[in-house]
Amino acid sequence: MERLEGKSIFEGIVIGQPYLRKKKKVDVTEYKIDEDKVDEEINRFKFALKETKQEIKFLIESLKGRINSDELKILNVHLMILDDPVLLSEINTRITSDLINVEKILESVIEKYVDMFNQLNDPVYRQRGLDIQDVGEKLIRNLLSEEGELEDIEGKILITKELFPTELLKIHHFDINILGIITEYGGETSHVAILAKALGIPTLMGVKSIMQREWDGKIILDTRKSSSCVIIDATDKVFEGYENEQEELYKKVCELEKLIELPAETLDGGKLDLSINVGGDLDMLDLKKKNPDGIGLFRSEFIYMDSEFFPSETKQMEIYEKVYNDLGGDRPVIIRTLDIGADKHLSYYEMNDEENPFLGLRGLRFTLSHKSIFKEQLKAILRVAYGKNIKIMYPMVTNLWEIEEADKILQEVKNELKAAKVDYKDDIEVGIMIEVPSAALLADVFGEKVDFFSIGTNDLTQYILAADRLSDDVAHIYDCYDPAVLRAINMVAEAGIRHGKKVSVCGEMAGDPMAIIAFMSFGIKDLSMLASFLPRAKHLIRNSDMNDIRKLKNKILSCRDSNEVKDLLKNYVM
Repeated sequence: MERLEGKSIFEGIVIGQPYLRKKKKVDVTEYKIDEDKVDEEINRFKFALKETKQEIKFLIESLKGRINSDELKILNVHLMILDDPVLLSEINTRITSDLINVEKILESVIEKYVDMFNQLNDPVYRQRGLDIQDVGEKLIRNLLSEEGELEDIEGKILITKELFPTELLKIHHFDINILGIITEYGGETSHVAILAKALGIPTLMGVKSIMQREWDGKIILDTRKSSSCVIIDATDKVFEGYENEQEELYKKVCELEKLIELPAETLDGGKLDLSINVGGDLDMLDLKKKNPDGIGLFRSEFIYMDSEFFPSETKQMEIYEKVYNDLGGDRPVIIRTLDIGADKHLSYYEMNDEENPFLGLRGLRFTLSHKSIFKEQLKAILRVAYGKNIKIMYPMVTNLWEIEEADKILQEVKNELKAAKVDYKDDIEVGIMIEVPSAALLADVFGEKVDFFSIGTNDLTQYILAADRLSDDVAHIYDCYDPAVLRAINMVAEAGIRHGKKVSVCGEMAGDPMAIIAFMSFGIKDLSMLASFLPRAKHLIRNSDMNDIRKLKNKILSCRDSNEVKDLLKNYVM
């Protein structure tokens, strides 16, 4: 029996037959074309380009409502690549100058760009390289009229060196039932990982040398956080044990779903609010199934990323209105203002090249330097918020000056709306994201200026530990349970309590059971997470004693490393 470890992406237990996919490289033959055939070759490329775009757009339309809209943004990135003027110009120029077939030119150009991005040794650019490679292979397959085989994967555990987002979306679109996924490459923040979570597929990434192993007979895929592994050549006794655990896990999931309509209330009457994070379009299926207390993070940047130009005030109002009405009742919606930059870009606006975009012009820094864009969004929010429980949140706040400047612009917008005799919400609540160390350290000062805090644990962890959250190379350093991170979060919680301001957590940690216990001990009572994590969070809270958990605070803050923290918290997770 052999046990291979990896990184759990979506939790579950799967027992089944493996399907080892040895990805066939498209065989591209090079041949010369005559000068009088150049236009014909360019037209072949244009046709394949159009076909590939239609294929991706078809996937987007067919998957709307079936998966969270945030995940569909990956396909929009691929459409942007297919419209990239530099890429297209180089291919057309080389057809004319090299006089060889477009498939070979395309293969060469794509390889050049992928190598270029890989050499930058930056996870963001590495992901961009993978996207370009994915799009390039689709183009070549369409030029050669080749189709990938999907039926062989049905009912099996897919094992592959790497998996592209469009491949996984195509599998989902054609209702191919894959029990689980095991990959050698990929991390928790990769596009495929995001999709696997959205589709609820038990997934294990970072499993070494999977292509060199024999995969005969049934295997066990265990993607629970505490025991992430794949087991080969298991004994009958091990199979029997896992079958029992699989049945127990299924029963537990069914029990969790029964909690949907119940409040997130502890055994001794402590009440928490559990909200969800959403992108541009609200996934109504998740919303109605999970019954959240509100939307704790509406990522407005996806409205901009979905558009072909900066969206108008009216267009934004329509979307905000729909989101609020779809949520129903008077539950709060917190709209984060445009958070562009770093790994998020707009196809119609060219950002300046920066050596380290994660430390550059992003979030509130961007909107303060583009006042007209900021004012248009604030107008839309203020108008649609009239008579509604809608709030504003500034992202990537670093210092007091930024808050004061943003508030000045907000007041300007209010004055303009008042002068125009347009209804707007004058007393709208304004909060900030705590994502950088300076914001955590100055939370006590900021508490005098803002109405609430929302802690973005992904970026906060990255900046406190100086470890890129997208990098596999420093994944062992990027650890949200590091005492430095938890002490920063507690510092913000204490500042909020002193000022009587609400403190919420909206990062990845908000849905993690052990982290929830830590947050409760710090006095944090508002969490915003992926909708799929709500039942588990509610179960944990309803089986916890708030007075008992409060006693953990000093013990957590006294821990010297993340292992001590986890050892302490795991005893409180059921």
